[in-house]
Amino acid sequence: MRVNKHIVVAMATALVVVSTGEASGVAERFSLRLSPGGILALGGYYNDSQKLSKIVNMGIGLSGGIRYKLSDFVFIDADYAFNWLSVKKDERPFDYKEQSPAFNLQAFSLNGTFFFASGYTIEPYFTLGAGICPWRFSQNPLWGEAWPAPADPEKSFSKTSLGLNVGLGVESYLFSKVSVFAEIKYFYIFARDPEKFGTDDFTEQDFLGFNIGLVYYFGKK
Repeated sequence: MRVNKHIVVAMATALVVVSTGEASGVAERFSLRLSPGGILALGGYYNDSQKLSKIVNMGIGLSGGIRYKLSDFVFIDADYAFNWLSVKKDERPFDYKEQSPAFNLQAFSLNGTFFFASGYTIEPYFTLGAGICPWRFSQNPLWGEAWPAPADPEKSFSKTSLGLNVGLGVESYLFSKVSVFAEIKYFYIFARDPEKFGTDDFTEQDFLGFNIGLVYYFGKK
């Protein structure tokens, strides 16, 4: 049976159009986030008598990520953040008195973000997620060599730990595809490792982060 070539061409053209439309529709569900911010150490202990908050200053950070829209109210966020908290001068180990040591904390996280309202000038939201958090006490401010572990100089005072986070924020449109947001987020890091660090005094750590940033939507929110 002979098939009219015009029918074949028409069907192929329709398939391309539909596929392109579906790809475009999926692409329009994505958005990009970028935000500078700050971070504060809270209750975790650095040693048997001092909390980490007494050792490091309030830090600064930068985060960015990709957001995917499931519905007008539910989104999935994949984020990366780098945070830097300088060590207080009086608390620096003797070997680093003339340097600028710091606590470096990264976070790769996957979050569910739930908006309480959609289509309003200001839209509050709740976010909850988990990920991995590589961290280290660094000899230099950024990406320096790690300190020796407290009770085992053969090992580094660094680890990749599981982390949980929960936060609240508000978002507001500046333009049709660009919005601004403010967010506060609590992080809990499972940093304790007596076997590696040789001490049980360095405990799980928690932090409070706050960010102000921009979101660019490829389609409509």
